[in-house]
Amino acid sequence: MATLVDGVPRHGDDWLYEVKFDGYRMLTRVEGSRVRMFTRNGHDWSAKVPHLVASIQQMHVPSAWIDGEIVVLADNGVPSFQALQNAFDGKRTSNIIYYAFDLPYIAGRDIRGEPLRLRRELLAQLIAAGQDDHIRFSEAFSASPADLVASACRMGLEGIMAKRQSARYVSSRTDDWVKIKCAQRQEFVIVGYTAPKGGRVGFGALLLGVYEAAGGLRYAGSVGTGFDDRGLLDLHKKLTAWNQKATPLSAGKPKSLRDVQWVAPVLVCEVSFAEWTEGGHVRHATFRGLRTDKPAPAIIRERALPASSVEPKTKPPAPAPSTPAQRPPSTRTKSGKLSNPDRVIDPSTGLTKLDLARYYGLVAPLLVTHLKARPVSFVRAPGGIQGQLFFQKHLDAPIPGVTALPEGLHPGHPALLEVPTPAAVMSAAQMNVIEFHTWNAVKNAIEKPDRLILDLDPGEGVSWPAVQQAAQLVRVLLHGLGLEGWLKTSGGKGLHVVVPLRKQYDWNVVKGFSAAMVRHLARTLPQLFVAKSGPSNRVGKIFVDYLRNGFGATTAAAWSARARPGLGVSVPLSWDELGDVTGGAQWTISNIQNRLDVANSPWGDYTPQTISKAMNAIGYSPERTKG
Repeated sequence: MATLVDGVPRHGDDWLYEVKFDGYRMLTRVEGSRVRMFTRNGHDWSAKVPHLVASIQQMHVPSAWIDGEIVVLADNGVPSFQALQNAFDGKRTSNIIYYAFDLPYIAGRDIRGEPLRLRRELLAQLIAAGQDDHIRFSEAFSASPADLVASACRMGLEGIMAKRQSARYVSSRTDDWVKIKCAQRQEFVIVGYTAPKGGRVGFGALLLGVYEAAGGLRYAGSVGTGFDDRGLLDLHKKLTAWNQKATPLSAGKPKSLRDVQWVAPVLVCEVSFAEWTEGGHVRHATFRGLRTDKPAPAIIRERALPASSVEPKTKPPAPAPSTPAQRPPSTRTKSGKLSNPDRVIDPSTGLTKLDLARYYGLVAPLLVTHLKARPVSFVRAPGGIQGQLFFQKHLDAPIPGVTALPEGLHPGHPALLEVPTPAAVMSAAQMNVIEFHTWNAVKNAIEKPDRLILDLDPGEGVSWPAVQQAAQLVRVLLHGLGLEGWLKTSGGKGLHVVVPLRKQYDWNVVKGFSAAMVRHLARTLPQLFVAKSGPSNRVGKIFVDYLRNGFGATTAAAWSARARPGLGVSVPLSWDELGDVTGGAQWTISNIQNRLDVANSPWGDYTPQTISKAMNAIGYSPERTKG
C-alpha cells in the first residue's frame, strides 16, 4: 500500500508517476482458464465483474498475478468513485474498467524481487496482447511531477502515485509507493447519523470516526453533502440494520446529541474535506461513497509524511529506459499568448490579468456546466475593476469559441452570446472579461424559464449572520410551498437561492410568482426583508431581488469571478455548509483551490420542479398561464 506524503519527492530519476485511480484495488489470479479477482480484504469479486474475468481469460495467459484497480470513467474521462458504486448497486457493471499497474507473478515465476521497471515492461507486453479495452495498462507520465500534480487537480483526479522504479513488490505499506493527493480525502467509520430536516429524506448527516492507536474510536466530525435522494434512502436502509442505543465512540462527541442515532462501527465511507480542525474534526466534508473493500478497524487518521522522508540519502543512478511514457491529457485551454499578463486588475490585492486567466484555466470545465446552452453576458474591465466596467450582451467583434445565437431569440436586437466550451471561456478572459452572467432560460426554450433566482442582497448595516438566517428562512418558505432551492455564494455580499423549474410557464408568470414570494417575506418579516429595491429602502434589511427573473435579466453564474475588490467567486454550496461560510466572497480567485475537490457536487441532485401548486399555495394567480 502507498504512503501519503505532502509533496513530490526530489531526485525524481528513480520515480515514475501514474494516475491515482478513484476505484477499488483488485488483485487478479490467473491459472489457465480460471480467473479470480480479489479485493484487498481477500473477498472474491469475480462474480461481480464477469466481463473482466472473460476479458482476461481471452488473453490466454498460462498463469499470472496482476495488480490493478477497477474504475468507472465519468463523461469527462475521469474516474468516478460514485459512478463505480452506482454500477455495483444497480448490478450494471459492464462499464467497469480494470487498470493494471503491477505484475508480481508471471508464468509460474515469482518476480516480486525484480525492480518495478522490469515488472511493468512485462505487464505492458501482457496487456498489449489483449484485445479488450476493458483491460488497460496504467501508463506512466513523462511530464514534470509538479506539472502532473497541477494537471491532475485541474482534471478533477484524486491525485498521482509516485513509485520507485528500482523497488521490489511488497504487499504491506511502503515508502517505495507514495501518493500525492489534490485535496484531503480518506476513509472514515460511520458511527451514527442525524435525523433529516425540512424536505430532506433518509438522514441529515453521517457522524464519522477514526480508530486511534490504542484501539478506541475517536469522533471525527460529520458529513451532510454529496448525497442525492436515492443515495440518502439507500444508505439509510443500510444504516438502520446497524442501529444501537450506545455510542461506539471512546473519545469525542458531536456538539449536540439531539436527534442522533448511533450505529455499530461496521460501515466505512470515503469523504473529501477542506481541512482538519484543531479538535480533530473534518471541515467542509463531502461524501464520496461507501468502501466495502476496507475493514472498519483499519481506518485511522491519515497523516501526510514530509516528502523528504521518502527521499534517498544520495541521488540514485538513472534507471534504464523503460517503455515510452505518455503525457497526460491537459485541461489547459490553448487560446494564444495572453496580452498584458502583468496588468493589475485589482489594486486592493495586486492580482493581475494573468492571475485571473489562471483561475479560469482551472475552473473553466466547471463554469461551462452553468454557461452552456444559455445566453451569456460579460462584464469586462479593460482598465481593471477600478476603471470603467462594460456590460456586453452581443458580439461587437469575433471572440474565438464564443458563438452568436440566432437573432430570433431576441427579435429586434443583435445576436446574443453563448460560451459553450472551456476554450471560449479563456478567449473571453483574453478580452478582459471578469464576470459571466446567464439568462434563466436555455436557447432551445427561450420563452420558458427553467429556473428562478432569489438574490439575497443585504443593505448597509446587515451582518453576515443575518444573511445566513435570511437564506434559511427563504428555504423554509420554499419548503412550505413544496419546492426546494439550491444555494450558492454570490461572490459579493450575499447569497443566491436557485429554484430549478420545469419549462412550463412564460417569463411574466415566473417573475410574478417570484415577486409574490418576496412580498410575502417582506409582510411576514418586515424587520429583516424588504420588497423594494434601492439603497435607501434596504438600510439594515435584505432585499430579495426577484427582478433577475424577467426576460433578458441575468445573474452571475456559479464559478464566475466578480469585479469587486478581492475578486470573489460565486460558488455552489450545500445547505449543510451554510453555517460554516464566513461571507459571500469567502472564496476568491486566490484561494479557490480549497474548493475544487468539492466542485459542483453540492448541486448533484439539482432537479426541475413545477410551480403550479406553489402559486396556488401563496395565492398568486398569473394573468398568463402556461402556453
